[in-house]
Amino acid sequence: MLPPLAHWQKHFESNESNSPINWEVEDILTQKEFDNIKNSIAAFQLGESSEGKHLIQAAKNYAQKYNDPYLITITRLFIKEEQGHALLLKRFMDKNKIPTIRKNWSDDIFRKLRKNVGFELSITVLITAEMLSLIYYSALFNATGSKLLKSICEKLVKDEVTHIKYESELLNSIRKEKLLKHLVCFAHQFFYFGTMLVVYLSHHKVLNAGGYNFGGFWKHCWEEFSNSFGQGNLLKKLSRQMPNPFVN
Repeated sequence: MLPPLAHWQKHFESNESNSPINWEVEDILTQKEFDNIKNSIAAFQLGESSEGKHLIQAAKNYAQKYNDPYLITITRLFIKEEQGHALLLKRFMDKNKIPTIRKNWSDDIFRKLRKNVGFELSITVLITAEMLSLIYYSALFNATGSKLLKSICEKLVKDEVTHIKYESELLNSIRKEKLLKHLVCFAHQFFYFGTMLVVYLSHHKVLNAGGYNFGGFWKHCWEEFSNSFGQGNLLKKLSRQMPNPFVN
């Protein structure tokens, strides 16, 4: 079952031209900032650049099943917005001579997880990545003095907040019809937990420089998940069992 989607189509259509970036603003990276972010930002740029073919096909199948006139258009607009993020990051990277990458092991895993798994699982994988991206871009904002990079991060955070709201509406609506909805949410928590660890290990330089030690990262990840799904008893229990260095 899908929630009402007409207002989301209007949002994504109107958001195409919002929040333009001023590329003439001051853009100075220290050597330390450059070293901290170069590999990390390249991985996120690659992650934002997906063509979304499998997601579009899954949306087509789901829209046909429920005779929904909006889902396919919204999905195309959503993917276009994600690709716009990739272009913003690439332009910044080109400006600062940060090379792009074509392969990344964690990105490969996410792409495989979204491949031919149906609409619900595709959105589950996607929102997991976006909740963690939201925290990453917040950390990146704090980790740099570049006004240009800060303005890019502000736009990305704003867009990710809306994406997460949209995706959580979809998933909460779809899951409430399931007999095993609690088991589905429990499985999502485990997946989210594992992904959090991968992201922290892979991007701890930026996260730490942005003010997120592991405890702070854990706390904010959990808050985002809870805000979206009102779930997470497992994560709460694990969090309470963590030793003091992991508690923010």
